[in-house]
Amino acid sequence: MKTRIKTLACLSLLTGSLLAQKGKVQTAWRALSDYEETVKDGKPNLTYLNKAKEAIDLALANEDTKNQSKTHAYKLRVSYAQFQNTVDEERKKLETTIQDKTERLMTAYGNTDLADFEIASEELNKIKDLDPKFLEVIQDGLVKGAGSLDEDELKFALAVQQMKIESANIASGKYKAKKYTDAADYFYKTGVINTILYKSKDTANFYNACIAASKAKNTDKILEYNKKMIDVKIAAPYNYEAIYTVLLAKGDSSSAIEVMKKGRTMFPKDIGLLTQETSYFLESGKQLEALANLKTSIEKDPKNALYYFITGNIYDNLSNPKDKKTNRDLEKPANYEDLVKSAETSYLKAIELNPVNKEYLYNSYFNLGAVYTNYGSYITNKKIEKITDLAKYQKENEAKALDYYKKAIPYLEKALDLKTDDRSTMVALRKLYMQTGNDVKAKEMNDKLK
Repeated sequence: MKTRIKTLACLSLLTGSLLAQKGKVQTAWRALSDYEETVKDGKPNLTYLNKAKEAIDLALANEDTKNQSKTHAYKLRVSYAQFQNTVDEERKKLETTIQDKTERLMTAYGNTDLADFEIASEELNKIKDLDPKFLEVIQDGLVKGAGSLDEDELKFALAVQQMKIESANIASGKYKAKKYTDAADYFYKTGVINTILYKSKDTANFYNACIAASKAKNTDKILEYNKKMIDVKIAAPYNYEAIYTVLLAKGDSSSAIEVMKKGRTMFPKDIGLLTQETSYFLESGKQLEALANLKTSIEKDPKNALYYFITGNIYDNLSNPKDKKTNRDLEKPANYEDLVKSAETSYLKAIELNPVNKEYLYNSYFNLGAVYTNYGSYITNKKIEKITDLAKYQKENEAKALDYYKKAIPYLEKALDLKTDDRSTMVALRKLYMQTGNDVKAKEMNDKLK
């Protein structure tokens, strides 16, 4: 009989403990409701809010109530109410210095500590994991109308809706204050809240998070947020390009190329990704792959002088191969003359398009002049095999080479017009004037160089 009494006593203690913890949740609800009433009256009483926080924190610390969605829902509302109060206080401080209401609010968001909002946001994620059905009820209520929700569900739904708006405002405020990492986080949170509330993919806010992370030069955030857009299948070419650039800067070229390949597969017609890949091919010495990409780029944008200039430059390099270690000239390729012709055609097209960027135009003039000069030298130094009339052959070659030297001069002169103090252009011209017998011009150029 004594044992029975003892058992009943223990059961009574356990029941009392459980009721006490449920009482904490009830206390939080009552205090939060009282606080919300004082807010409606325009006289927020923080005593109620502090009491609600104390009660809900005790409930969250107890095994019996810490995993209940209701407990976390109250914690979200309490934390968010604390944040709103902090923002309001900050806004009031700015009333004397900032007249415009919108600017004042944005500035308040930019200045306010975000700890309480962070807690509220985290509680939403916990509820999503703990009780998806509760969120489904909220989602249905937002679609069907408030009449399908009870009082607590409605207050929770309104709080989260307001959090979404406020999260976007915080993001804009932090961005305005040039706190770009915070802005990135809050654009991202806005996207997450939208996704949880409406089962929709908030492309705009996720994209804004990527842009803000880029402005912050925060490589971890750039990778995280751009990867998120790819994972949830709302990616744009920009996302692949941003990840590629960061990975390449980190020295992880293999991962960068994998990302670029995926991006090119997803967006085969995107000119930005195509250009990035072409740049990589050029830097890696994969000139034939670069040429294939440039052909596609020109088809998409036939008025782009830069594409023609780079194409000409590749043909130029292919026609004049060098040893990678010593940088010495190697033997000319069998298709040398075809490569020279392709380089000439591309440079002429770049010049014809007259690019706004004068650096491209200068380089096109100078490189074309160099192509003609080099071809003239090639003719002069070409190996002689089984020539019956050597004197005649040399005379013909000298005349042909001279024609190319003369052909080079006007292009180098135009290059010098664009860069009047460029020594390499002046040296090339001085030599050509001497080779073509123009002693007056050669002396002028020599004087300029002095």
